[in-house]
Amino acid sequence: MRVLIFCAHADDEVIGMGGTIRKFANAGAQIRLVMFSAGAEGYVTLAEKDTIVTRRRREAEAVCGILGITEYVNLGQLDWDLRVGNELYHAVVRHIRAFTPDVIFSHFYSDYNDHQAVSKVVQEGWFHAAAPCAMIEGDVHSMAPLFEFEVVHRMPSPSLVVDITDTYATKVEAMGCYASQLEHVGGVFQLMEGRALERGSLIGVQYGEAFLRNHYRPGPVTKVEQMLGF
Repeated sequence: MRVLIFCAHADDEVIGMGGTIRKFANAGAQIRLVMFSAGAEGYVTLAEKDTIVTRRRREAEAVCGILGITEYVNLGQLDWDLRVGNELYHAVVRHIRAFTPDVIFSHFYSDYNDHQAVSKVVQEGWFHAAAPCAMIEGDVHSMAPLFEFEVVHRMPSPSLVVDITDTYATKVEAMGCYASQLEHVGGVFQLMEGRALERGSLIGVQYGEAFLRNHYRPGPVTKVEQMLGF
């Protein structure tokens, strides 16, 4: 099984779907994480300005080890400058066609700023990776389901909730690696637990993570969705 995850910033993948990532890894999946931002604006004091990108890369690499992510790529973009445009569109198409995923994950379309931009450009790249265009980026890859996860803004009507009761502690451990960001995202552990408890209650388990299947281009139920309990 091959899982491809696109997210804007280092820590989005943990908040949004850290428990589900670990479940995929436990099942033997190959997982590629593509991060759009290098994190250059993620400092809280000027003394950190010249070292923050390196620090955030090291934090992300540690998280990959904890969650079982096998490949990590950073597109080196600037915060507050992530755009729906040709450069990032081609990057999405290229990663989908090169990695040939069984399932793709990205941001909920109604999350904030950079997350919205990533959601939109991933949707367009996902749609066209299965179409005979942009062939400079490789062979067409048959449509894999695209799921959106929630980070900042709560998803009002998820189509899928995954039981992460057995991997929630690993999600918390992974978030602890992002020490440089804990001042930015104050209360994040409270947010994660409250949301996980709420989502878990929807399916009668302790902890859950919510997803929304993108139907910009619909497709059949796949083996991945069956595994996740779709």
